[in-house]
Amino acid sequence: MVTRGSSTLPPAEAERLLAGPAASIPALVLAAGPEEFIRDRIVHAFRSGAAAEASEFQRLEGDDLDAATLIEALTSVSLFADTRRVWIREAAKLEKGAEEALLQWASGRGEGVRVLVTTAREVTDLKVLQSLASRATVVTLAPSPAEMKRWAERLVAEAGLKLPSGALDAISGRSGNLLSFNQELDKLRLHAGTDGRLPASALDSLADTRGGASVERWAAAVIAGDVARARVEAAALEAQGEGGTTALWAVAERALNALDPSPYGYRRSSGPSMRPADARRALEVIYRADRALKRGELRDAELRDFVEREIAASRG
Repeated sequence: MVTRGSSTLPPAEAERLLAGPAASIPALVLAAGPEEFIRDRIVHAFRSGAAAEASEFQRLEGDDLDAATLIEALTSVSLFADTRRVWIREAAKLEKGAEEALLQWASGRGEGVRVLVTTAREVTDLKVLQSLASRATVVTLAPSPAEMKRWAERLVAEAGLKLPSGALDAISGRSGNLLSFNQELDKLRLHAGTDGRLPASALDSLADTRGGASVERWAAAVIAGDVARARVEAAALEAQGEGGTTALWAVAERALNALDPSPYGYRRSSGPSMRPADARRALEVIYRADRALKRGELRDAELRDFVEREIAASRG
């Protein structure tokens, strides 16, 4: 959502706003949350808006940004355009001096400059983000299941596809996040007619590319608390002879990414978002499972069941 004082707007409206003229954009926008696909669209809209009005566009890396560089970017006079747009990537890693400089700038009128700050962390995770949120228009990139479904429907409409009955839920269920959902739509476009209609058999193309069982889908289901889907994937993994250790680290990778999301991390670690508290509990389960394995208290084949059961129990 986009927050302006007490008002809110969905991310789709933020995307429309940032693609428009700078005069209609708040001086400082903070887009925070784990959903990478929506974050990429927000940034693309901001950049496209700059191109449309011939504004200068500058990208700064939050983990390598000092106060002097930031102040120069915020106060420099544009020689070739009326406005400048500055994108600060991964604000969660801003040093104190840069944070204070940005807050001081945001307390003014911000004439001639529009700033978009993005991060994979949620605002509540860190004080630096909470401070920025107090001065910014905030875009929350952690959609609820209902919001995810609306995004999926929007992507289908943008793709010009007409899916067979039940196909939307089927694709969403196997995707885990909007990035992979959109990739599945790309595959379906190859089978669409000129009117966008798809035969029911087109879904077979997705099944054929799934590569059988998937430890990534199993981990995503465990994290989401989808017991039924986790059991289906676990059975398929067992049938393929996939060991439990691989599944163990698939969950660990996602938990670590939730606690310290890296902009250079593997895309495979994306999926259902985890709150930091849930991630810490999941890592504790992984630690106990690994210790039990090394002590001979668990067999490799028992690891998946142990992790599923203990993570479910940790949710209370």
